[in-house]
Amino acid sequence: MNEATNERLQNEVEFHASVAHREREALMKTPEDLVERYRTCKRWRTHYPECVVRLLTLQKPQNICDFGCGSGEMACRLGLLGYRVTGIDVSPDLIKVARARAVLEGVTERVQFIVADAAAAPLIDGTFDVVLAMSVVHHMPAEEAFDALERLLRPGGRIAFLEPVAYSRTLQWMRNRTPVEKDVSPDERQLNAEEIRLLGKRFVIEEMYHFHLLARLRRLLPEALSGLGERVLSHLDHALLQIPGFSHFAGVVAILARKRDCSSSPHRVSLAAT
Repeated sequence: MNEATNERLQNEVEFHASVAHREREALMKTPEDLVERYRTCKRWRTHYPECVVRLLTLQKPQNICDFGCGSGEMACRLGLLGYRVTGIDVSPDLIKVARARAVLEGVTERVQFIVADAAAAPLIDGTFDVVLAMSVVHHMPAEEAFDALERLLRPGGRIAFLEPVAYSRTLQWMRNRTPVEKDVSPDERQLNAEEIRLLGKRFVIEEMYHFHLLARLRRLLPEALSGLGERVLSHLDHALLQIPGFSHFAGVVAILARKRDCSSSPHRVSLAAT
């Protein structure tokens, strides 16, 4: 492990120690209505968490890896849906919370957690049918993340990505100067257009959807209006993102991609895809 990688991992571990404390204090069972939302994913076109769950479970996988699982929230929710999940994360503090969450949710027979660097996890190559990469690639060098994901997948296996993106430098400049507190780790960033193109070279992109155009403004609304504001703005986003070129200004992308084999031909997906 080189010095830069070691420093990045140490930064992440230290940052997430405080995150784990907050997560432990807020630990609670997943509401039944939320489990049902993820079971049906009826609102996947306007709500990106449901979109990525839909992409992840389309093929009814037998064995899921939650790559960079954090405190295990999504892994346990997938366990509640009946899936077998292995969560891996570099933070031992977050993994402790994840294991406590699995006990609370009653999913310990289906969900397990491992403390490991996601880019060098001690798992058998080709173990997983599907990998969930939910807000984790943007914490790592892209090539390093894609190498790890490729290694974890069985031949023909799929990855469901959900990542923040910044295709527009102007919007990124504005975001950095918005007077809203941002809870981000030291090495965190938003993926850019070149990194999404690299993803398309390394994997076969099968579906791509963009979100979070106007919805990011909900952070500026009073707390009492946040829920209603998010619903209204998310529907406006869906309508606007059907217009060619508007995805350039989106803040989140959900992607379903398949592991390439030697015979795969180049597959291109336009960044305008929604």
